[in-house]
Amino acid sequence: MYGNNNLFGVGLIALLLTSIYTAILASLLMKTKERVDYIYHKERSN
Repeated sequence: MYGNNNLFGVGLIALLLTSIYTAILASLLMKTKERVDYIYHKERSN
């Protein structure tokens, strides 16, 4: 019983870390994309 409960806790923590990591990666990607778009449009307008 205890071993099963411990495994569940580890799974829950892993899931939480994965979702946080994914959220951070997604926001970084969006920031990078915005920066690239901004530079790209700035270069094109000149």
